[in-house]
Amino acid sequence: MPIPQVRKQQLRNGAISVNRRAVLLDSSLEDAQEGVLAMLRLGEKNLNDSGAPISFRYHDAFAPEQYRIAADETGVLVEAGGRAAAVYAAATIAQLCAEHEGLLPLGEIEDAPEKSWRGLLIDVCRHFFSMQTVKTLVDLMAYHKYNRLHLHLTEDQGFRFESERFPLLNSVGSYRKSTFVKHAEFKGEDGVLHGGFYTKAELRELVRYAKARGIEIVPEIDMPGHALSMIAAYPELACVNEPVEVATRFGVTDFSNKLFCAGREETLPFLFSLLDEVMELFPYSYLHIGGDEALKSEWKRCARCQRAMREQGLKNERELQGYFLNRVIAYLEEHGRKAIVWNDGLCDTLSKSAIVQYWTPLSHNGPAQMAQYVSAGGKAILSPVTRVYYDYPYAATPLKKTYAYRPTLRGIKKKQEENILGVEAAIWTEWIDTEEKLFFQTLPRLAATAETAWTHRANLSYDGFLQRLQTHYVLYDRLGLTYAKEKERPENIWRRIWGTWTFFARETHAELLKQKR
Repeated sequence: MPIPQVRKQQLRNGAISVNRRAVLLDSSLEDAQEGVLAMLRLGEKNLNDSGAPISFRYHDAFAPEQYRIAADETGVLVEAGGRAAAVYAAATIAQLCAEHEGLLPLGEIEDAPEKSWRGLLIDVCRHFFSMQTVKTLVDLMAYHKYNRLHLHLTEDQGFRFESERFPLLNSVGSYRKSTFVKHAEFKGEDGVLHGGFYTKAELRELVRYAKARGIEIVPEIDMPGHALSMIAAYPELACVNEPVEVATRFGVTDFSNKLFCAGREETLPFLFSLLDEVMELFPYSYLHIGGDEALKSEWKRCARCQRAMREQGLKNERELQGYFLNRVIAYLEEHGRKAIVWNDGLCDTLSKSAIVQYWTPLSHNGPAQMAQYVSAGGKAILSPVTRVYYDYPYAATPLKKTYAYRPTLRGIKKKQEENILGVEAAIWTEWIDTEEKLFFQTLPRLAATAETAWTHRANLSYDGFLQRLQTHYVLYDRLGLTYAKEKERPENIWRRIWGTWTFFARETHAELLKQKR
């Protein structure tokens, strides 16, 4: 059966050959054709035109992501609540055919997701990846019924989209002179120029490509911290106007104190103008504004920031960040957008209209503050670092641990779980410098998290998941993608400790290198 596991199925004996090169769609689903055919053909090179027809019909009583498949000896009828549902149905058909030697079993399937938000973050700042690589991720996301691509576009280490209004963001902010590495028996700066950015034309094409596959893109413009690449281009936006360079190292360190100045009048008009460019490219409801890992030592010494605190009656710099973000949130709301903020940006003064993305238990008041926010009606997306951060080694986060995650927060009542929109996995790329490493870290974890957000808990089974995963390995091979092998069962605790220590202290590619030997 497919991944993610479907909600309800009733299969009969027998199977038919279906035509996966052409489909019949009614007029309400014509915009699903590209995505439907992409799923039916994914990884296939020798499909023929023979077989029973697949017809897609719009069902106005279905939710937008709900579908039904009915297959008998005469053909296949798909009823779908919208474009995304039609694409997901096609992915289910493709997976069933892969499992049954190219034939589709007879019977009926009814399916719909448990959670409305099923996302994947790709960080293209720490290391820049080609647009074709991003599109490959989009195809795999659609195949596994994800619906949000979180595109992390700005960071201390690079600025990754074309800005016509602020050209220095590209000529200065999109490139760094070196990168700190822990690989191939070398630890230190590699001295190699790294960078790049996506043109507006490339991003418009990506938006179109993802939309055809039922996926919306959520851009992230990080503020007030993780902004060194922008401050390197326009240093007057910081509390101290001094030359700085795009970061070459990673983590929360000395440069993490270099924030946008919350007291300068020039700062917010600059960000508003930049956000206008972003909103023109990404026509969806959600925009991420970061808010994480912003150290406040410069704000504490900045006369402008301290004056803003006094004028606004704010108790501390944490509340000043809430005030700063609230002004951005209000601007986005004026333009019909909803802001998302990382949970370490959550504070008492933050607007309750912000969607908070939970990733770390080490923030102010930790998970308890998140539970309180959700209990009070706030919306949340869950991305716990110990479960769905794919950049971590399998020794630290085994596949089974990723699969076992259930999207909830301790301390909230059942009726408040509807305020949890869903789950988002993350691929941070500090230590992911090649496409090979990117997919090794992501696959097969992407399949595991797919079930976390889509499948009803009663239908979840890790052993069953592993059985269904075997045909996905075949797909990865056909697509020429590297994936983690022999990671289905966790290693013993001592090997896990050693593997985790090796990753953080000595060799970031150790697991991949071991597999290649």
